[in-house]
Amino acid sequence: MNQESLQRIDGFLESSLIELFASHGASLKTSPDRGGGIDEPIAATIGFTSTNMHGVLVLTASRELAAGTLPKNLQSGAPGDEIVADWTGELSNQMLGRLKNRFHAAGIDITLSTPIVFVGKEMRHYSKESPIQRSLYFAEGRIMVEFHADYEKDLEISSEASAASAAPPEGDILFF
Repeated sequence: MNQESLQRIDGFLESSLIELFASHGASLKTSPDRGGGIDEPIAATIGFTSTNMHGVLVLTASRELAAGTLPKNLQSGAPGDEIVADWTGELSNQMLGRLKNRFHAAGIDITLSTPIVFVGKEMRHYSKESPIQRSLYFAEGRIMVEFHADYEKDLEISSEASAASAAPPEGDILFF
Protein backbone atom coordinates (compact mmCIF):
# COMPACT_ATOMS: atom_id res chain seq x y z
CA MET A 1 0.00 0.00 0.00
CA ASN A 2 1.42 3.37 -0.96
CA GLN A 3 1.88 6.40 1.32
CA GLU A 4 -1.08 8.25 -0.22
CA SER A 5 -3.43 5.39 0.71
CA LEU A 6 -2.07 5.34 4.28
CA GLN A 7 -2.60 9.11 4.54
CA ARG A 8 -6.19 8.64 3.33
CA ILE A 9 -6.74 6.08 6.10
CA ASP A 10 -5.30 8.56 8.64
CA GLY A 11 -7.69 11.19 7.29
CA PHE A 12 -10.61 8.76 7.54
CA LEU A 13 -9.68 7.98 11.17
CA GLU A 14 -9.20 11.60 12.17
CA SER A 15 -12.36 12.98 10.58
CA SER A 16 -14.47 10.03 11.78
CA LEU A 17 -13.41 10.40 15.41
CA ILE A 18 -13.67 14.19 15.50
CA GLU A 19 -17.12 14.13 13.89
CA LEU A 20 -18.31 11.27 16.11
CA PHE A 21 -17.37 13.02 19.34
CA ALA A 22 -18.70 16.38 18.08
CA SER A 23 -22.07 14.68 17.52
CA HIS A 24 -21.99 13.78 21.24
CA GLY A 25 -20.95 17.24 22.43
CA ALA A 26 -17.17 16.81 22.77
CA SER A 27 -14.63 18.82 20.84
CA LEU A 28 -11.44 16.90 20.02
CA LYS A 29 -8.19 17.96 18.41
CA THR A 30 -5.37 15.73 17.27
CA SER A 31 -2.30 15.51 19.48
CA PRO A 32 1.21 14.59 18.28
CA ASP A 33 1.62 11.92 20.98
CA ARG A 34 -0.25 10.16 23.72
CA GLY A 35 1.00 12.53 26.43
CA GLY A 36 1.37 10.93 29.84
CA GLY A 37 -1.06 8.13 29.10
CA ILE A 38 -4.80 7.84 29.57
CA ASP A 39 -6.16 8.10 33.11
CA GLU A 40 -8.75 5.44 33.94
CA PRO A 41 -8.67 3.93 30.43
CA ILE A 42 -11.58 2.06 28.98
CA ALA A 43 -11.23 0.48 25.57
CA ALA A 44 -13.33 -1.24 22.95
CA THR A 45 -12.18 -3.28 20.01
CA ILE A 46 -14.24 -4.14 16.96
CA GLY A 47 -13.24 -6.21 13.97
CA PHE A 48 -14.03 -5.75 10.31
CA THR A 49 -13.65 -7.67 7.08
CA SER A 50 -14.08 -7.15 3.36
CA THR A 51 -13.13 -9.07 0.25
CA ASN A 52 -9.68 -7.44 0.18
CA MET A 53 -8.98 -6.23 3.74
CA HIS A 54 -9.60 -7.32 7.34
CA GLY A 55 -8.54 -6.04 10.72
CA VAL A 56 -9.50 -4.37 13.97
CA LEU A 57 -10.19 -0.90 15.34
CA VAL A 58 -9.27 -0.19 18.97
CA LEU A 59 -10.74 2.89 20.65
CA THR A 60 -9.23 3.76 24.06
CA ALA A 61 -10.59 6.72 26.03
CA SER A 62 -10.44 8.09 29.53
CA ARG A 63 -13.46 7.08 31.58
CA GLU A 64 -14.17 10.80 32.11
CA LEU A 65 -14.33 11.51 28.37
CA ALA A 66 -16.49 8.46 27.63
CA ALA A 67 -18.89 9.27 30.49
CA GLY A 68 -19.04 12.91 29.40
CA THR A 69 -20.42 11.91 26.00
CA LEU A 70 -23.20 9.67 27.32
CA PRO A 71 -26.64 10.41 25.89
CA LYS A 72 -28.56 12.89 28.06
CA ASN A 73 -31.00 10.24 29.31
CA LEU A 74 -28.07 8.29 30.85
CA GLN A 75 -26.32 11.24 32.50
CA SER A 76 -28.31 11.42 35.74
CA GLY A 77 -25.92 11.05 38.67
CA ALA A 78 -22.56 9.32 38.40
CA PRO A 79 -22.80 6.69 35.67
CA GLY A 80 -21.85 3.16 36.68
CA ASP A 81 -19.02 1.19 35.11
CA GLU A 82 -21.42 -1.02 33.14
CA ILE A 83 -23.10 1.97 31.47
CA VAL A 84 -19.74 3.60 30.58
CA ALA A 85 -18.39 0.28 29.27
CA ASP A 86 -21.48 -0.32 27.14
CA TRP A 87 -21.29 3.24 25.80
CA THR A 88 -17.60 2.87 24.92
CA GLY A 89 -18.48 -0.24 22.90
CA GLU A 90 -21.20 1.77 21.15
CA LEU A 91 -18.72 4.58 20.40
CA SER A 92 -16.36 2.07 18.76
CA ASN A 93 -19.28 0.70 16.75
CA GLN A 94 -20.27 4.20 15.61
CA MET A 95 -16.63 5.05 14.84
CA LEU A 96 -16.21 1.99 12.63
CA GLY A 97 -19.59 2.72 11.03
CA ARG A 98 -18.26 6.13 10.00
CA LEU A 99 -15.10 4.50 8.64
CA LYS A 100 -17.28 2.01 6.79
CA ASN A 101 -19.00 4.91 4.99
CA ARG A 102 -15.67 6.44 4.03
CA PHE A 103 -14.28 3.14 2.76
CA HIS A 104 -17.54 2.56 0.88
CA ALA A 105 -17.08 5.88 -0.93
CA ALA A 106 -13.60 4.66 -1.91
CA GLY A 107 -15.03 1.41 -3.31
CA ILE A 108 -14.27 -0.87 -0.33
CA ASP A 109 -17.22 -2.41 1.52
CA ILE A 110 -16.48 -3.68 5.01
CA THR A 111 -18.57 -5.73 7.43
CA LEU A 112 -18.40 -5.05 11.16
CA SER A 113 -18.27 -7.49 14.06
CA THR A 114 -19.54 -6.95 17.61
CA PRO A 115 -17.47 -4.70 19.90
CA ILE A 116 -15.69 -6.06 22.96
CA VAL A 117 -14.94 -3.70 25.90
CA PHE A 118 -12.12 -3.95 28.44
CA VAL A 119 -10.59 -1.79 31.19
CA GLY A 120 -7.24 -1.65 32.97
CA LYS A 121 -4.03 0.30 33.38
CA GLU A 122 -1.21 0.12 30.85
CA MET A 123 -3.34 -1.65 28.27
CA ARG A 124 -1.90 -2.29 24.86
CA HIS A 125 -3.20 -4.06 21.83
CA TYR A 126 -1.10 -7.18 21.40
CA SER A 127 -1.38 -8.70 17.98
CA LYS A 128 0.76 -9.94 15.21
CA GLU A 129 2.44 -7.33 13.04
CA SER A 130 -0.05 -5.94 10.52
CA PRO A 131 0.88 -4.33 7.22
CA ILE A 132 -1.32 -1.35 8.13
CA GLN A 133 -0.83 -0.02 11.66
CA ARG A 134 -2.09 3.49 12.36
CA SER A 135 -2.34 5.18 15.77
CA LEU A 136 -3.76 8.66 16.29
CA TYR A 137 -3.99 10.57 19.59
CA PHE A 138 -6.56 13.20 20.51
CA ALA A 139 -7.50 15.59 23.31
CA GLU A 140 -4.11 15.81 25.01
CA GLY A 141 -3.84 12.07 25.53
CA ARG A 142 -7.40 11.43 26.67
CA ILE A 143 -8.28 9.26 23.68
CA MET A 144 -6.51 7.25 21.03
CA VAL A 145 -7.61 5.19 18.07
CA GLU A 146 -5.64 2.30 16.57
CA PHE A 147 -6.33 0.71 13.21
CA HIS A 148 -4.67 -2.59 12.30
CA ALA A 149 -5.35 -4.28 8.98
CA ASP A 150 -4.11 -6.88 6.54
CA TYR A 151 -4.92 -6.44 2.89
CA GLU A 152 -4.72 -8.17 -0.45
CA LYS A 153 -1.85 -7.41 -2.79
CA ASP A 154 -2.17 -4.13 -4.72
CA LEU A 155 -4.99 -2.67 -2.59
CA GLU A 156 -4.99 1.13 -2.70
CA ILE A 157 -7.51 3.57 -1.25
CA SER A 158 -8.97 5.62 -4.07
CA SER A 159 -9.20 9.38 -3.74
CA GLU A 160 -12.17 9.36 -6.08
CA ALA A 161 -15.63 8.64 -4.73
CA SER A 162 -17.02 5.49 -6.28
CA ALA A 163 -20.20 5.41 -8.28
CA ALA A 164 -21.64 3.02 -5.70
CA SER A 165 -24.75 4.07 -3.84
CA ALA A 166 -24.22 6.72 -1.21
CA ALA A 167 -24.16 5.64 2.41
CA PRO A 168 -26.84 7.05 4.71
CA PRO A 169 -25.77 10.05 6.80
CA GLU A 170 -24.18 9.22 10.15
CA GLY A 171 -26.69 9.36 12.98
CA ASP A 172 -29.65 8.34 10.83
CA ILE A 173 -31.72 5.43 12.06
CA LEU A 174 -32.50 2.79 9.47
CA PHE A 175 -35.24 0.23 9.82
CA PHE A 176 -35.16 -2.91 7.70
